[in-house]
Amino acid sequence: MIPTHGPTPPLLHLKFIILLVYSLRSLARLMTSATNHFSFHVYRVGGLLGDDKVIKADDRTTLLYYLKGSRTSTQWQFTLHAGSQAGIAVCHVSSLCLAQCAAEYAPGPIVITMLSTPRQVQFPLPSTGDRSFKGPDGKTYHWKSNAGLLRSEMQCSDLKGVVVATYRITMMAVSKDGELRINPPGQFMVDFLVATVLAMRTPSY
Repeated sequence: MIPTHGPTPPLLHLKFIILLVYSLRSLARLMTSATNHFSFHVYRVGGLLGDDKVIKADDRTTLLYYLKGSRTSTQWQFTLHAGSQAGIAVCHVSSLCLAQCAAEYAPGPIVITMLSTPRQVQFPLPSTGDRSFKGPDGKTYHWKSNAGLLRSEMQCSDLKGVVVATYRITMMAVSKDGELRINPPGQFMVDFLVATVLAMRTPSY
C-alpha cells in the first residue's frame, strides 16, 4: 500500500533545487543584461593643472583614449586620440573661453569636430545651459547636471527621457576626474559621448 502522507521523496527535492538554481541564473542573466553598461575612467595627466587626460577601461589599466590638450589666455582646445597619444584622431574640440573667465564675459560655444565618422561632422555644444547635440542617428541628446548633496554627476538623455550615459565626477581628487557610464541605448555612439563629456570637463577646474 502506497502511503498518502510522509516525507517528500528525495527526487522531488532534487528537481526543486535544480529548478530554483535555473530560475536564479535566469534572473541573474536578466539583471546583467539590463545593467550592461560600458565604463570609462578619466584621469588627469599632471594633476589639476595638466592639460592632458587618459581614458581607461573598466579594468583601470587598458588605455582607450588619450586627450592631448593646450590652452592660451583666450581659448582652449584638445584632440582626442584612440589608444595612445600616437593613435588615430577621434575628434578635435575647441572653445574661445576658459572655465575661469569672468562672469560678465559671454563664452562662445564649444566646437566639436568628429573625425571618426565616415564623413567629418562638426557641431557646436553650448558652454552653459541646455547642452544639446545631434547624435550620429540624427536625434537630439542633451547633458544636464544631476548633482546631489554628496554627489556630482551629469546625465545624457534623449528627448524621451531615456538616460544613455552618466558621468560621475570624482570629488576632491587630484588625478581622477570621473567615470563615464554608457548604457546600452547609447553604446552605438561611444565616441560622441566621450567627446561631449570631455568637452564639458575641459578645463577641469
